[in-house]
Amino acid sequence: MNAEETMRALAAAWENGDPDAIADRFAPDGVYEGPLFDGFPVGPEAVRAACAEAFAEISEVRVPLRHVAATGDVALAEGSFLCADLEGVRTDFDLVMVVELRDGMIVRFTEYFDTAKLA
Repeated sequence: MNAEETMRALAAAWENGDPDAIADRFAPDGVYEGPLFDGFPVGPEAVRAACAEAFAEISEVRVPLRHVAATGDVALAEGSFLCADLEGVRTDFDLVMVVELRDGMIVRFTEYFDTAKLA
């Protein structure tokens, strides 16, 4: 899977609530830099646990990507993260994501978004 395909697969995995589909793309030293995580998980097991915890708190997830640009082992995407909390309150925001691969596996996945809206 190339960088663009990996980015699209990550968006689909979030929409499907599938922490395994996310974690299985990470190299043993791959880091998920998400601003809402308590520290950045490193490696498939830590990524799986962090994503499973996040999925337990949200529903109705959609991650439409408006633009994806890729070159070599790097892809950038601009899109939105649309979801509701467990009480049905919408928590939608725009974001930018970067994925970096080594040997087809994620070594760094970073999300950039304004967390002030989420407080």
